[in-house]
Amino acid sequence: MNGWIYGYYVMLVTCFAISLFNLRYTQVKQLAVLLGFSILSEVIVELIGKRGSHFFIVYHFFVVLEYSLITIILRSGIKDERWRLLMWISIFVFGVVSLGYSFVYGGWRYFPGINITIESFLVICWCLLSFFTITPNSEASIFRHPDFWLTLAFFFYFAGSMCVNGFYNLLLAGDAQSARHLFTILNSLSNYLLYIMLIKSIICFRSNRISS
Repeated sequence: MNGWIYGYYVMLVTCFAISLFNLRYTQVKQLAVLLGFSILSEVIVELIGKRGSHFFIVYHFFVVLEYSLITIILRSGIKDERWRLLMWISIFVFGVVSLGYSFVYGGWRYFPGINITIESFLVICWCLLSFFTITPNSEASIFRHPDFWLTLAFFFYFAGSMCVNGFYNLLLAGDAQSARHLFTILNSLSNYLLYIMLIKSIICFRSNRISS
């Protein structure tokens, strides 16, 4: 197994384990579900990949589940009912559009770059909305606010995804080996940053509860 991927798996499992000890917080509980499905999907991909089968089909379904859970997590911090309703509707619209595109145009055997690009754009929009709704008690306390780190984690990760996943299939067509190597490094680094920030967010949930 590539060392970059191995490190990413360690971070994923570590973040999931930490979340299990803090399930009394609603957003952490939702995050634990997302991390659990992430682990399950990676295990399935590894098993399918070892048999030489096309494993990209797993990501076609996971991207819909991932967007749904992330939107639900970010939605928890939004107070405006109009935005909350729009976010809820977007889950169903994205699911239909993403799976419809995969079935009609994208092809299950190819990496769902377009699907992930659309997902990334939508999540970034919700992250920007979330940033404007965070109301810390002071400027200093923003870095102790769990929603800040939670939103920042998803924002940076999906901003990076838009830069890489959208043209991954084009890179594969040109130089498959180099494309996979580059994708592995960039994807792993973005995952490291994602899980570090998610862990920070969970710690903030706990410390805020203790201080209060």
